[in-house]
Amino acid sequence: MTQFIEDPECRFCFFFPNQEAATASATEMPTKKQMNKKIIVMHRLHQETALTKDNIREEVIFLELTKNVLEQLNIFCQCVYSATLLNPSNQRNWSELIKKDVMGKYHVFLAQLHVTCGLTRGQTLLPQPPKDTLPLSANMTAPVTNDSAALAANKERVHVLEGAVITWTKQIRHILKQDPEMLLKDGKHPEPAAEIQFWRNKANNLNSIHTQLGVDWLKKVIKCLDANKSTYTVPFQRLTQEVVQAREEANDNVKFLSTLQKAISKLTADTIEFETLDQTFDAVLHGILLIWRYSKEYNTATRLAVLIRMVCNAVIAQAMKYISGPEVFTMIGQEEAVECYEKLDKTLQICTAFKDTYVCYRDKASAPGGGGWEMKNDALFLRLDAFRERCKDA
Repeated sequence: MTQFIEDPECRFCFFFPNQEAATASATEMPTKKQMNKKIIVMHRLHQETALTKDNIREEVIFLELTKNVLEQLNIFCQCVYSATLLNPSNQRNWSELIKKDVMGKYHVFLAQLHVTCGLTRGQTLLPQPPKDTLPLSANMTAPVTNDSAALAANKERVHVLEGAVITWTKQIRHILKQDPEMLLKDGKHPEPAAEIQFWRNKANNLNSIHTQLGVDWLKKVIKCLDANKSTYTVPFQRLTQEVVQAREEANDNVKFLSTLQKAISKLTADTIEFETLDQTFDAVLHGILLIWRYSKEYNTATRLAVLIRMVCNAVIAQAMKYISGPEVFTMIGQEEAVECYEKLDKTLQICTAFKDTYVCYRDKASAPGGGGWEMKNDALFLRLDAFRERCKDA
């Protein structure tokens, strides 16, 4: 408190509860755990003004923060501040130009805030256009009149609604373009659990978008633009169909990949003995074979290649826990070369066992009516083979 009052550079002071009493901090932001409860914040409005007992009421404001602070801000902005700004009594001295500029920028802020709130929950939320531009009916067309003001107002309405459609299109396209292979292309080494989680997240996101596309006000926007002969409606309707197809694919992938969860958990468990890791390979690859045979969407070479490469990453990760590069040099330096050799040899055996097990199930997939796994081994085992060569060199 003293620091907040005496130091002009200190803009905030947080009060959060602990086991005994409230704790104040003017130097550190609250932790995630502390944010689980309500927090009181003192905020200095002007840095250049020294705080005294006479001006503290005017120079300091008190805020209440909750865990969902963005949600709280969104509700206040949508329900309280919007009504205040739209109140004609508060716009008496505004020119039409100022009114249009202020409200336009405020609605852009509301849309960005709405989208950000969705992203914090892992969802894509489609922002609603300003309420005064929403059509009252689905068949609102340009007014049949020579009144230039009415025509200009309708043209402005259509322009705003088209801007909303453009924003929705960009958001949806971003989700549709997401692919688990992007993790591998970024130079990362994701494991199979990342593949399952990716499709689970994408399915939830697309399910949310599909629900939003079916709400009444959004349908009215699209029908209104169609009635006004907008060029954006046909591409957006095609995009809606793409969402339907991508949603079906994601949900189907989640259903089938979930059957691998138990086997993948055993493969990647921290408690598993590396010497017995090869005992998990059959369950993993048998599950992949069943997915290949019965899934409508996941039975492609591209999808399978990504999954196999992630399984290879899991095998390598377990091997590096068993014997890492620094550990090799430490053991050699401590004259434990024999034990080091045995560990490296066991690592090679496990890695080779995975490739052999893969070949076995690849042959099963190539049985009559199976379709076959038509992928080059070099592409699948590039990193695993490089790891094996490093073990041999050591």
